[in-house]
Amino acid sequence: MKTHDGARQAPGVHALDAQGRETLVHLYQGGDYGLADIVEFFQLGRLEETDREDETALVLTPEELRTLKTMADAYSFDYEEPFIEMCLEIKRFADSAAGGPAGGEISFTANF
Repeated sequence: MKTHDGARQAPGVHALDAQGRETLVHLYQGGDYGLADIVEFFQLGRLEETDREDETALVLTPEELRTLKTMADAYSFDYEEPFIEMCLEIKRFADSAAGGPAGGEISFTANF
């Protein structure tokens, strides 16, 4: 993912904030985890294609976001800490986005 000036953004999970700016939601902490794991482990969200081959995109509904926090809390000892932290930071961002875009779905992209 690149910023408007062409510089590479920090590796992590990004989303558009309420002003339409790309915002870092979760800074990648190293290790073997990613957005696709949310779909695989918790059966939440849907993966979408992006224009870049090194990106993953995940779309979550408001109901899935609520469930994500519940699942992350319930399975916090079963999965690596960075994965759980990513899930919780996604939920915190969604809460601060006040419902997200029309329809309530929020799209997240990861560049790691």
